[in-house]
Amino acid sequence: MYEIGNSLKNARVRQGIDFPTAEAGTRIRVRYLRAMEDEQFDRLPDPSYVRGFLRAYTTYLGLDPLLALDEYESRYGDLLLAISSDGRRRAQRRADGRPRRREAKLLWLAIGGVMGIALLGWMGVGGTTSVPPSSVVPEVRTSTTPRPTTAAMDIRFTGRGQQGAYLEVRRGSETGATVYSGVLVPGATHRFIITKFAWVRMGNPAAIAVTLNGSPLRITGGTGTFVISRSGAERLPAG
Repeated sequence: MYEIGNSLKNARVRQGIDFPTAEAGTRIRVRYLRAMEDEQFDRLPDPSYVRGFLRAYTTYLGLDPLLALDEYESRYGDLLLAISSDGRRRAQRRADGRPRRREAKLLWLAIGGVMGIALLGWMGVGGTTSVPPSSVVPEVRTSTTPRPTTAAMDIRFTGRGQQGAYLEVRRGSETGATVYSGVLVPGATHRFIITKFAWVRMGNPAAIAVTLNGSPLRITGGTGTFVISRSGAERLPAG
């Protein structure tokens, strides 16, 4: 059986690479590198990060990423998906949907009963009073007040090239809430809806394609920090 943690650790030690050097080369924090070598994948933020981190770390160490990814999927994939935020959200949506469907069925049954009684009365069954069907149709009121809308930015990051690149996205500024932090692998796309500004750090902008509201956003140069607004991307001075 392929041992993910031992393979990573042995490859790193054999090449004389310490954790700070590996962190600089992969843009993955040391505590996550240690967690992968110890096969403590529950310490990583989410299963989607695990796959990206494994691919980046094995490639950096000269190992075959497919072996590590296949072993991870067979041993941990289903379990970690169940405890991931995406898995919990899907389960919650299914649970929330069931009472709504029951309420909808009860509502339609009630409407059908009222219409049936009205029809019988109109046909003269069960009494002598004629009740026009229209008199029992409940009034449906709709609100004409427009809902306030807030223009937001649709920002998408897609990994390209061969090895992926580090990406960190925060709302508003460097001190804002982190919405993503990890290695964006080739072919993967992450989408964010942000109201005003996005603070973004990219380890290798050439390996990341960025679109703003559906239009390509040109970002040049090497590793850096940027502020993305509706007018485009601005590189911040190195601090």
